[in-house]
Amino acid sequence: MSRTSSIRKEPALGSNESGSGGPDTMYVVDLIENGRVVESRRLPGKSKYYAEDVAANWESGLIQLLQE
Repeated sequence: MSRTSSIRKEPALGSNESGSGGPDTMYVVDLIENGRVVESRRLPGKSKYYAEDVAANWESGLIQLLQE
């Protein structure tokens, strides 16, 4: 089982935590397993460092997804 991730920024419209009406951006972490994106985690209001931690936790196996 091969796990990788990809961090990207995308627009986040609407009001943000600072009260401004945006447009603003947020980080999204794509969780990839065996070459397939299994989940995209949207992280509004979180920093680049938080997104990097999510990616590292996925790649190390700390994040487990529920299997249906």
